[in-house]
Amino acid sequence: NPPKPQSPEVRRRVRSPEMFAARIALLAASTVFFVNACTNGTPQWDEGAFTRSLIGGSVGGIVVGILVVVIASLPLCCGILKQFGKWIGAASIILGILAIVIPAFGSMGACGPWVDELCSASCTGCTSSQRSDIGALCNAVGFIIVYLGAWGWAAIVLGIVGASLGCCVCCGCCKAKMDPPPAPVGQAQQVGAPA
Repeated sequence: NPPKPQSPEVRRRVRSPEMFAARIALLAASTVFFVNACTNGTPQWDEGAFTRSLIGGSVGGIVVGILVVVIASLPLCCGILKQFGKWIGAASIILGILAIVIPAFGSMGACGPWVDELCSASCTGCTSSQRSDIGALCNAVGFIIVYLGAWGWAAIVLGIVGASLGCCVCCGCCKAKMDPPPAPVGQAQQVGAPA
């Protein structure tokens, strides 16, 4: 039997922000219950490694963003390497966008060991569904923490500035504009003479 189409009211309730928040709260509560149901005590995981991974992703994004801004500024502001302006501009756009998402990679990498330790310390173990739910919750919280609390916002700013400067280099703005070729020497024409 094909599934029955949902009414607009049901679709609205399913996609509403309140339902999304309720699902997140339910997932968080089930995770807390799952952890506390075990009599083995609280899992021992390396909080320092988790923090270093979050901050490491942000620092990586900031460093890439600074390099992009500096390299894109060479042809744009100083007129240096403007013969390679299109290549520098394209690389700046790509690396600027990459600088924006590097902190997210750091937050994703931080959750794997935490989920593994949580599931290994559990009395009953984790099913694949529970493991993916706990990982999704950790990634969502880690994403928010890395961009708001672990300087990920600076990587966003620098990535946007770097990509924007790359666009300006590609368009030949400011000093990145190529100079017209010089007139050939020795082919001077007399004024008023026929060509």
